[in-house]
Amino acid sequence: MLFFYHTCLYCGKGINPERLQALPETKICKDCAEVSGSDLILPRKEVGMDPETYKDLLGAIRS
Repeated sequence: MLFFYHTCLYCGKGINPERLQALPETKICKDCAEVSGSDLILPRKEVGMDPETYKDLLGAIRS
């Protein structure tokens, strides 16, 4: 995926420079952030278990 700085990841419109100054890590415009409910796009954490070690992917041991 190609991302252009100052361009919203969702709609492709330009991100307001004042918004970028306040939230330099944002990749979405104000309108899309209001619709999605968040300014940050966080990676999803995988949850599961490694059958060889019986540890979940976060490190806890399960019996």
